[in-house]
Amino acid sequence: MKYTIKKGDTLARISYRFKTPLKSIIYANNITSPDTINVGDTIIIPDEQDNPFAIEIITKNRILKLLSNDKVLKEYSVAVGKPSTPTPKGSWTIIKKGLWGEQFGGYFMQLSVPWGIYGIHGTNKPWSIGTRASNGCIRMYSNQAAEVYSIIPLNTPVLIY
Repeated sequence: MKYTIKKGDTLARISYRFKTPLKSIIYANNITSPDTINVGDTIIIPDEQDNPFAIEIITKNRILKLLSNDKVLKEYSVAVGKPSTPTPKGSWTIIKKGLWGEQFGGYFMQLSVPWGIYGIHGTNKPWSIGTRASNGCIRMYSNQAAEVYSIIPLNTPVLIY
């Protein structure tokens, strides 16, 4: 959706008004400084229809890629499921975001996997990153999970292979 900046608007107010993560607005519009928006400017407010973000997880390499408009914004090392409890491969979406306990590093992004609760989350076991250690979820360093959580909206597509 397109939005024209009005007098008194700030990115934080726009983010709140449209219930869209601030970082999603910043990345979708290549904003380098919040001072660069001016009355009359038109910006994109990412929503389900024009969400520029996607996540790709390569289990073999234990890498999570955060993409915007099909370009890699960042790559993160992650932990994936153990051989006995593998990470579910397929095409999913983020269906729920929440703040969970310390075991999950505070941030949890639930995947649309129909046969259980799987997600992308932080961890209180940072030494497990880069290994096959989880019960199927994708573990990230907690600060990195917080970063991804703050950027992606609900319904962000996630491809796991």
